[in-house]
Amino acid sequence: MGLSAGDLDREIVLQTAPPVQSDSGEVTFDWVNAALDTIWAEWLPAGTTEAWKAQQRLASYGEGVFRIYDRDPRPTPDDTRILFEGRVFDTKPAIEIGRGEGWEIPVVARGE
Repeated sequence: MGLSAGDLDREIVLQTAPPVQSDSGEVTFDWVNAALDTIWAEWLPAGTTEAWKAQQRLASYGEGVFRIYDRDPRPTPDDTRILFEGRVFDTKPAIEIGRGEGWEIPVVARGE
């Protein structure tokens, strides 16, 4: 199943942070100075009943998939998160759609 431009109806922000190494050697990510890139995506809530529940309990938890066109650099769970409707979504490993057509990015957001 390919991507359709008409389905990309959600504006999201990909936030990519540079890694920072502390004096102790621990690597963290500098989200304050992260690069922001606004793109269009399709939102697919997890499961059919989850679609309704996600709307009802969006303030506490959200899980699903964002579908986007292929891009460079490609999002990775290590240094990318997604901002959508005032929420921060942590990314999981992306799944390629077709041959470089796009990406399905599983995400999860917890209550703030």
